[in-house]
Amino acid sequence: MQLVIPGGVNILQFLRSKGVFIPAYCGGSGVCGKCLVRLMAGTLPVTQEDRFLLSSDKLAQGFRLACKAVTSSPVRIELPEQTLSYQKSENDNADIDPSHSFGIAVDIGTTTIAASLVDITGKTAVRTLTTANSQAAYGADVITRLSAAQESSAQLQELIRRDISALLSRLCLKDLLVTKMAVAANTAMYHLLLGLDCRGLTKAPFYTVTLGGQIMLLSTLLGDSFDQAFPDISVSLIPGISAFIGGDIVSGIASVNADEPFLFADIGTNGEIVLADKDSILCASAAAGPAFEGGELSCGMGGIDGAVSRIYDDGGAIKYDIIGSPPAKGLCGSGAADALAFCVRHGIIDRTGAFDEIHRESGFVITDGVMLTQDDVRQLQLAKSAIRSCMEVLLKTAGKGYEDIKTLIIAGGFGYFLDLESAAVTGLIPGELLKYAKALGNTSLRGAQMSLYDEGFDKRVSSIIKRAKTLTLTDSEEFKKDFINNLNI
Repeated sequence: MQLVIPGGVNILQFLRSKGVFIPAYCGGSGVCGKCLVRLMAGTLPVTQEDRFLLSSDKLAQGFRLACKAVTSSPVRIELPEQTLSYQKSENDNADIDPSHSFGIAVDIGTTTIAASLVDITGKTAVRTLTTANSQAAYGADVITRLSAAQESSAQLQELIRRDISALLSRLCLKDLLVTKMAVAANTAMYHLLLGLDCRGLTKAPFYTVTLGGQIMLLSTLLGDSFDQAFPDISVSLIPGISAFIGGDIVSGIASVNADEPFLFADIGTNGEIVLADKDSILCASAAAGPAFEGGELSCGMGGIDGAVSRIYDDGGAIKYDIIGSPPAKGLCGSGAADALAFCVRHGIIDRTGAFDEIHRESGFVITDGVMLTQDDVRQLQLAKSAIRSCMEVLLKTAGKGYEDIKTLIIAGGFGYFLDLESAAVTGLIPGELLKYAKALGNTSLRGAQMSLYDEGFDKRVSSIIKRAKTLTLTDSEEFKKDFINNLNI
């Protein structure tokens, strides 16, 4: 897609003003390198940030950071491809019986939004779509996005409405009896979806305007993005527990059947960890950053078409799997975890995360244009240390050890493709729990699907909320100590 940009404007700001949104994970501060545009005609000076983040070849090809590009005269630019991907599940090829009743399940993640067409009569999801959350144009992590919402709440709300509407259009609802919809999301995403005041989520003491739990019509939820071709069905927002333990986590826990005590880890931009037994549920959230969802990595992207999702050793050669169709466009979180594990196993990086001399400058090249750099390794170390340390604080608080845990559940889109041995090699999960670990993928979406047909689901949700206690790690000295200790690989 090519556009003409007038003179005297910042390109990123101009695009936003016209309703065109491209990723800017750092919020437009010029450090993430994701808001690339390509100059096709005219002149754009190379900025200091361009030189720091882009190779000489990229600069020669006309690539610039939109957040730092200011035009002095009209220019024509090319925008990056925006991707809507179809992620197959094991039931996606199931025959759709038009005599059945159907529902829609939606999971709103910070990085990715997923929607499923659910056969309520048959009690199964028959079609699932995912797309990148367009709010990434205002920041990859929750805090950056919430800060942007202070001035751009309506724009952020409209972006998420558009994303949901686009997914619903692609689910092919025509001629089907669609009766209801369920949404699961973290607390921040609920606020942004509903256009609510987010200030209480940005600093202590944290407070919320909503934890979910509302029921409304689809036309009310989507506003101007509601398509008259959609059925105006009832939409339920699955309730959460606290500011940082949202409806996505409650939905996920309610969807699993695991031996207790169990650890539940939803690994994404925020790492939410839950320790549950028959008497109580302890929860905590750690700011892991967006690395495990592909954000803030040099070649990072969400788990959508073109993402390298798995990397493995095939007789000394690097092999990899791609979501959807080639070519490889970047690394999603599971691919990055595999790349890190590959480097550990082959001595390419040491236990501190430093590359050997051969790879120090080039990084670990997976394929043309896709690599793991030293900065990427550091981002992954910070993320995995936050997750692991959160687990350990919960266990200490409950007076338990790894030997007491019967099941470790890895959830989130990251867990959909995650190789558990890679997770153990890098220290993301403890080696002692590898044999008890299960990567269940998007449990939030699965819970939303189940809520449409499982009569006991709401009862389980209520029980989870009543039993749950949230720990705050902000001022925890134990967490800080564990975080430093867990940085090494």
